[in-house]
Amino acid sequence: MDFIELTERAWKANREGDASFYDAYLTDDPVAISPWGVETDRAAILRTFAENENPYTRTDQSEHRVVRLSDTSVVHTARVEIDSERGTMVVHATTTMVLDSSGAWRAAVFQITPVA
Repeated sequence: MDFIELTERAWKANREGDASFYDAYLTDDPVAISPWGVETDRAAILRTFAENENPYTRTDQSEHRVVRLSDTSVVHTARVEIDSERGTMVVHATTTMVLDSSGAWRAAVFQITPVA
């Protein structure tokens, strides 16, 4: 599995408000950590992606690191530059933990943190 490509697909789905991608991509009990708080309600996470209230127009990842924790768990970290329709550009450090317990890699934990 190419985890960098998988996270590129996730960011593309984020830009497009594609909640159906995230419905398949998230585990049953995901944890989302962001500057706006911690969310563990899967339905609320999916709703946020679907509503896409601040659509991103660009999400460029760099500084990738993939750490295999076991045969069924991987952590991917990256730096992401994000442009939005509001004309703002922000840079975040991101971390995603993906698990493969049923033959498909799914995100269990994902986090974004603004960086200077």
